[in-house]
Amino acid sequence: MKSRRAGGAPAVSTLALALVTGFGPFGVDAYLPALPAVTRTFGASSSLVQLTITVFLVGLAIGQLIAGPVSDAVGRRRLVLAGTVVVALTSALCILAPTIGSLLVARSVQGLAAGSGAAIGVAIVSDRFSGAEAAAKFGTLAAIRLIAPVVAPAIGGLILVVSDFRGVFAFMAALGVIVLVAALLGVPETLPVERRQPGGVRNLVARTADLLRDPAFRAPVIVQCLATAGFFVYIGGSSFVLQQDLGIGEGLYSVVFATDAAAMVLVTLLFRLLVHRVPTARLRGVGLLMSSGAAVLLVLLELLAGGTAPLAPVWVLLGVAVAGNGFCIPATTVLAQAAGRRSAGTASSLSGGLSFLVGGLITPLTGLIGVQTVPVMALAMAVLSTAALVVSRVLRTSAAR
Repeated sequence: MKSRRAGGAPAVSTLALALVTGFGPFGVDAYLPALPAVTRTFGASSSLVQLTITVFLVGLAIGQLIAGPVSDAVGRRRLVLAGTVVVALTSALCILAPTIGSLLVARSVQGLAAGSGAAIGVAIVSDRFSGAEAAAKFGTLAAIRLIAPVVAPAIGGLILVVSDFRGVFAFMAALGVIVLVAALLGVPETLPVERRQPGGVRNLVARTADLLRDPAFRAPVIVQCLATAGFFVYIGGSSFVLQQDLGIGEGLYSVVFATDAAAMVLVTLLFRLLVHRVPTARLRGVGLLMSSGAAVLLVLLELLAGGTAPLAPVWVLLGVAVAGNGFCIPATTVLAQAAGRRSAGTASSLSGGLSFLVGGLITPLTGLIGVQTVPVMALAMAVLSTAALVVSRVLRTSAAR
């Protein structure tokens, strides 16, 4: 398939797109080091505090599911701008939250707003590019977006040294204003009126059903949901597990999380270099094998160590498991968008929204079962990432037949 670039169209700033689509991951990761502090401040249980992550992720998913199809009908730019305004405002509301309940409400709305940018940013790339060029753009965008997990926990940890968790949200509010300025300057309208699709709920539902009935689109979405679920078990559980089970402090946890995320960024950059020469599905398979293999090895290590494995090997294996997503995330995005190009916004909302929805619902898994340990987290990651690998092979074989 040849690459296509829309000729004569206004240039889209990759950095602006990265900021618009990257606020969601930043909104999760900068806040992670503060979870124990939130627990102490409000006197809430760890499971309830983890819900502040879950509602944000669920809101992020629902925001994508709504914004993508709507953008196919009304265009991209206005929804991106509206979403960034709401992100900044809700970040300010999180600062003022007097109770854990009000914080949960503010975080859910914040996630909804961030979801619009996450879905539409991917659709904008599909508007402008196709084929290997689109795959490379998705890789570049993913690499830049994934820098957020590298810097966010470190920023959150530094803020906690001089402030409480509200200082983290103050930083998010300031970042929201920066994202708004970037969107105003670097994200033009990329879906001309003549290419827009009919609006209305019935038409939105029809486009969604059309894509979900398509096996070529449905297969990468299922794989992405399973892989994302495994990744989000780590996102939601690592703060409590590593700090409480292994006894490390907030500063060291930020370093562990940042280095694991940095490994994922490096693998994503490698995807960007290889995608012109290696089939996308094969790169996805390598990423899934990395994630599942490392998680299974971590489970075995914990069994051999009686559940008390030292930090160093745990750190390395978690890093490999997380790094595998550097291949899997952009690869599944490429495969899903290629199959759903006829409704790019809807395709982006389904592939991103459903995976975030599944991930958000499974994030508090380690807390709900009442055991906050490395073996439990590793087992959940191993089951989900291995399921993604098996399903990808089965669906790929079925499609070939």
